[in-house]
Amino acid sequence: MRLRLQDVTKSFGENSVLRGVTFEVGPGEVVALAGENGAGKSTLTRVISGAHQPDAGQVVIDGEPVTFKNPQGAMARGIEVIYQEFRQNLFPHLSVAENIHVLDRERRFGRLLVSRKRMAEEARSTLAALGMDGIDVLAPVGTLGVAEQQMVEIAKATSHELRLLILDEPTAALDERESEQLFEQVRRLRDEGVSIVYISHRLDEIFELADRIVVLRDGLVALDTPIAETGPAQVVAAMVGNAVDDFYPKERNAREEVVLRVRGGSGTVFQGVDLDVRAGEVLGIGGVVGCGRSSLLRALFGLEPLASGTVEVDGAPVRLRNIRDAIAARIAYVTPDRQAEGLCPDLSVEANVSLATLRMHTGPGDLVRRTREREATGEVMSRLRVRTASPESAVTSLSGGNQQKALFAKWVLTGPRVLLMDEPTRGVDVGAKTEIYRIINQLTADGVAVVLVSSDLPELVAMSDRAVVMRQGRLVAEMAGDQLSEQSVLEHALVGAA
Repeated sequence: MRLRLQDVTKSFGENSVLRGVTFEVGPGEVVALAGENGAGKSTLTRVISGAHQPDAGQVVIDGEPVTFKNPQGAMARGIEVIYQEFRQNLFPHLSVAENIHVLDRERRFGRLLVSRKRMAEEARSTLAALGMDGIDVLAPVGTLGVAEQQMVEIAKATSHELRLLILDEPTAALDERESEQLFEQVRRLRDEGVSIVYISHRLDEIFELADRIVVLRDGLVALDTPIAETGPAQVVAAMVGNAVDDFYPKERNAREEVVLRVRGGSGTVFQGVDLDVRAGEVLGIGGVVGCGRSSLLRALFGLEPLASGTVEVDGAPVRLRNIRDAIAARIAYVTPDRQAEGLCPDLSVEANVSLATLRMHTGPGDLVRRTREREATGEVMSRLRVRTASPESAVTSLSGGNQQKALFAKWVLTGPRVLLMDEPTRGVDVGAKTEIYRIINQLTADGVAVVLVSSDLPELVAMSDRAVVMRQGRLVAEMAGDQLSEQSVLEHALVGAA
């Protein structure tokens, strides 16, 4: 057995995160690790990789109990982790070859005079072995796309003897085609005998890739079974503790009146976009990463220039020179990156929720009326079920799902007529996803026009009343009813794509 965890426990103060976790991963086996945010997946990963030491229990590698004092000790035993925010581990100004060998270049290529030629040759060899010989090893890694950067991280992990690879939400920033390229590498490594722990909230990926699934709930193993002997409903029930009858609780609230109208919209990477979004409607936008859909949403929120075209909200022309113009027009935007753009990590939950509406809570001298602020934020947090020990707790203390709901709460408080959402359920668990879908239903019932960009095709199809597809910056298809399917969206997104 490559990896065995035996009764592993880990607490932080009075917070017991792991409460006796036991499971195994064999050579050449893909084990999916699933569970809601806060179930213990990240802590368990850090225990395996040596970033944390368990309070009790054993980590056994190839039959030998081990105690890693740091991640370097785990790496020396062939254990590598590629985290969801993998780009933080890359050096954008260094070449691909330098990134692949950055940790051991002194040992392998000389302490004083580094043989860059030899480094480049070995990097090419490593990439070729993974079927990625199209990547230029001399190019700065920051010039590569997200999918290529992730492949560089995998190449870095395989540049020395790799025995166990842990992938944490590896497709969060990838489109369908890029995800399939990643799956090919996972299968290749598995066939070469590498053990893989695959962490994902996307059940379709798990059932496509994994040999076995382990579900954590509240720091305990709630399910450990071969993938062929279970199904999505059983996995969801194990994750949340009860059955979820309707994973996509879509309500049909679309009305006739047009709230958002775009004519001839052109920006950095999109051209000639015409859109009508009605009150209570969810308009989905499909397409591969880079097709222009995210850039369109950013332009409609004043984050990118709208070079030409017109925008109307409730029939009134709108100029979108900046975010203030968008907010004044009652347009809200849920960013795909809540950590970098959506929330202020140094502020409390309450301060984050009220950030976009501070003017509503200020009195003479621009002093914030705390009572009014607390009443407003408390009401919207209760409505959206933002779970926190205290409104004054740091927003970073919340689970991923509750952080995302806090981001929604910030914009719901502005009373939007248009809500733009880019990957609104990225990196959140099954239970939180369902709650976010219910928030969307609440908003559409109130007549809000919603625009949804999602790389999760089942989500896009299930939660949209209509969907359009963008390819190379242009709208190429519109679908509704029986015409709207995962296959039709994918076909229109990929036809003619490079």
